[in-house]
Amino acid sequence: GARDVGALAMRFAERNIASSFDFATRLVRAKDSAEVLALQADYVKSQMAALNAQAKELSQVAVKLAGQGAP
Repeated sequence: GARDVGALAMRFAERNIASSFDFATRLVRAKDSAEVLALQADYVKSQMAALNAQAKELSQVAVKLAGQGAP
């Protein structure tokens, strides 16, 4: 159980790091401040959605594991 949660958390971390590097690459290539602001807004929006989905998935796994531990 704990191993599964740890593996899931690692997958989330890998995805979040990849997303951050992608964002940084796009920022470096931005042509002007308007594009930087648009990229920042899109990144924040997508990260909030990803974190929400990840929290939901972790919560579902925790509920499932708690149910398995009950007699």
